[in-house]
Amino acid sequence: VYNLKGQKVKQIVTDHLSAGQYTAVWNGRDENNKPVSSGIYFYQMRTKDYNEMRKMLLLK
Repeated sequence: VYNLKGQKVKQIVTDHLSAGQYTAVWNGRDENNKPVSSGIYFYQMRTKDYNEMRKMLLLK
């Protein structure tokens, strides 16, 4: 998860996973477990053959 400045806020999945369907949930906290502000954030999904970044809105 990245903020509008492009700074990494949180890495949710750290393991290499085999092919399949997965769900990742962000609790709205940063790497230091501190709550982040409401706002626009970006998340990146990356595999060997796929890389996509999407926008999300966190509202508290």
